[in-house]
Amino acid sequence: WTRGVGDSLLEDRLHEAGLKWLRRRRKTIVEPKYIPERLAYCEKVKYMRQATLNTWGYTDGTVFYLDRTVEENVHTQRAALGGWVWRHTDARDALIQDCLGPSSYKKGQGAPVRVWGGLAGGVLYIHVLDEGEVMNEELYVELIEEKFSVWFSCCNYLVQDFEKCLRCEGSLLALEQEGLELVEGYPRCSQDFNAIENCWHLLRERLKATLPVGLEGRTAFIARLNKALQW
Repeated sequence: WTRGVGDSLLEDRLHEAGLKWLRRRRKTIVEPKYIPERLAYCEKVKYMRQATLNTWGYTDGTVFYLDRTVEENVHTQRAALGGWVWRHTDARDALIQDCLGPSSYKKGQGAPVRVWGGLAGGVLYIHVLDEGEVMNEELYVELIEEKFSVWFSCCNYLVQDFEKCLRCEGSLLALEQEGLELVEGYPRCSQDFNAIENCWHLLRERLKATLPVGLEGRTAFIARLNKALQW
């Protein structure tokens, strides 16, 4: 029915309804088959005592990318400025470099620095994987044996996602030996329920705020990463 009215009238009505033309929210679509178990999990957690939730730990990994070229660094500098800029309302500055956003492929560009972390008792712990390493069963078991006794000393239960290497026989046995039990009923499609994701977001924001102007090597980045972690 909106085809029967002018664009300006439609825009006026939308403004009267309190709406503005803003960037679309970044939101992951959850497939319908996963919704029932997600709701059941939330219903269970909602009525748990805080004392029980305080014994939960959270673990997951993330990847940071280091710029390899000056061109990649330009995109990183833009990304650090955020997605919003002050612009002329008539959009005549639409092609000015400062008003352009970073490449939509920026997230996957650069040399990867893979990090694994643990969140427990309000503290975030991290382990930087060696260059070229990718998480697998052997590495995860080693990490459990060397780090988890410190990371999760106050925890009885652990939240982790469903990557195969995290839930294979060797990994589960190593967790059991550390006295950690996986949270029962944790849904398969549920990365957003892992509280460590909030910490990764805060860490990334801090890294954006402390971004150096020029290219940064792996050693310098890891030093800055640890400072951001302490912050």
